[in-house]
Amino acid sequence: MRYLLSKLGLGALRNELSVRAISWQTLISRVGTGLFMTIEVIYITLVVGLTPIQVSIALGAGGLISLLFTVPAGIVADRFGAKRVLFMAHVLEGLALLPLIFIRDFWSLLAINVVVSLAGTVGHNATSTVISTMGSGEDRVTIRAAQRAMANLGIALGTVIAGVALWLNTPIAYQLTIGLDFLMFIWAATFILRLPHIPPTIHKGESISLVALKDWRYLAATILNGVVSLHFVIQGVALPLWILHYTVVPKWWVSVLFVINTVIVTVLQIRLSRGTGDIKVSVKKFRLGTAYLLLSCLIYSWAAGLSLWVSATVLAIGMVVHTFGELYSAAGSWSIGFELAVEKHMGQYQGVYSIGWGLGGTFGPLYVTAMAIGLGVVGWAIMGVVFLAAGIAMNWLVQRHPKFAA
Repeated sequence: MRYLLSKLGLGALRNELSVRAISWQTLISRVGTGLFMTIEVIYITLVVGLTPIQVSIALGAGGLISLLFTVPAGIVADRFGAKRVLFMAHVLEGLALLPLIFIRDFWSLLAINVVVSLAGTVGHNATSTVISTMGSGEDRVTIRAAQRAMANLGIALGTVIAGVALWLNTPIAYQLTIGLDFLMFIWAATFILRLPHIPPTIHKGESISLVALKDWRYLAATILNGVVSLHFVIQGVALPLWILHYTVVPKWWVSVLFVINTVIVTVLQIRLSRGTGDIKVSVKKFRLGTAYLLLSCLIYSWAAGLSLWVSATVLAIGMVVHTFGELYSAAGSWSIGFELAVEKHMGQYQGVYSIGWGLGGTFGPLYVTAMAIGLGVVGWAIMGVVFLAAGIAMNWLVQRHPKFAA
C-alpha cells in the first residue's frame, strides 16, 4: 500500500498507519461497490424478475433516505465516535447485501435498498469525519484525495471482476458476485479496527444543536458545491444521451470515456490537490475547476453532427478537460467543506455538506437532460455558464467569510 500511495503522490503521509488503514478500507470496500453497481440492475430484472419501474422506485427510495439522513448521520458520528460508526456502517451494509441472493419480490428489494443506502450514507459521512481527524489544512485534503484515487481504482477492479458474472450470465454467477461483495465489506471493516480511537465530540447528556443548519454561509457553500457536483450527473446521464441522440459515435464509446476519467482521477487527484492548506488557494482551485467544466460543456456540444471518429475524438478531449475540472473542483471543495466547519461538530457539518451532492443526484438527471437533450448546444452552454457562476460565487463567499477575511 505504501508503494501505491507513493506512486499516486501522497508523499511522507504514506507512512502513517492510519492513512494506510483508511486506504485499504477504501480500496477493498469500493471493489465491493464496483461489483454490485455493475450487476445490480441486470440481476434484479433478469434473475429476480422485477420490472425496470420497480427497480427505479426501489433505487429512488434509497436515494431519498440517503438525502434525508445526511445530517442525522453526521450527528451520530459526533455522538458515538466516527471510527465506531464507520465500522458498524460497513458491517451493516455488508450484511444487508446478502439477502439480495434470496429476494423474489419488490417489497424485499425496497427494504434492502433502504438499509443499504442508510448504511452507505452513515459510512460516507463517518469516513469524511475520520479523515478530518488525521491532520489539518492540506494534509487532510491530501488524504481525502488519496481516498478518492483508491475509490476509483477499487470500483474499476470491481467492475472488471463483475464482468465475469455478466459474461457467464447465470443466476449462480450473479449470486456469487453478491456474496463476494459481502465479503469485501466485511474485510474492509477489519482495517477500520486499525485506526486510532476517535472519541465522540458530543458527549452523553449534551443537547443536540443543529448548528450547521444555522450557519448560512456553510449552507450557501453547500448549495454552490451541489451545483458544481452536477457535472457527475452529466457524465452518467447527459453525456450518454447526447452520444445516443446527437452523434454517430457507438454506445460503447461511453465506456472508453469513463476509463479516461478513472485513469486520470486515479493518477492525478493527489497531485492536483497540493496547495490546499491555504483556503484561498483552495477556493481558487475550485473556481479554476468550474472554468474547465465550462470549457468541457462547450467541447461536448461541438461533437454533434460530426463524422464518427472526429466526434469520438472531440468527446474524448471533452472528457479530459472535464476530468481536470472535476479534479480541481473536488480538491477545492474538500478544503472548503473542512475549513468552514466547526471542528466540534465536524460530523454534522459534513452531513450538511453532503446535502448538496444529494440534491444534485435527486434533481440533476432531469436538469441535465432538459438542458442537453431539450436545448441542445444552447443547453450545454447554459450548464457551463452555471458551473462558472457557482465557482465565482464560492470564491466571493469564502474570501469574505469572517474566518478568513483578515
